[in-house]
Amino acid sequence: MLPERRRVVRAKWVVEASCRVDGVGHPVRLLNMSKAGCCAEASLPGAVPGDRVLLQLTDLVVLPATIRWVRGWRTGLAFTNPLHGALLCEFAKRQKSGSEAG
Repeated sequence: MLPERRRVVRAKWVVEASCRVDGVGHPVRLLNMSKAGCCAEASLPGAVPGDRVLLQLTDLVVLPATIRWVRGWRTGLAFTNPLHGALLCEFAKRQKSGSEAG
């Protein structure tokens, strides 16, 4: 098994979101997230490392990011600006309460 190379801990959850690549929106499923980035599962035709994208988590939360890697249906995104810990915690709480309601 390869050693962990991440510098920050990622919270694991499944969240539906949207990712805009070259102005075109694509549905994505976030598999984990940290202050620095996330892993998205999606079909992003033509997307390559270095592409800049917009990740829309909610109507009000849109995060600019850069594609770091693409492996099949999974894509690693690095946020342009690290998320504030409070925002990440609040988003995690909302996702947890939303999944319990269903």
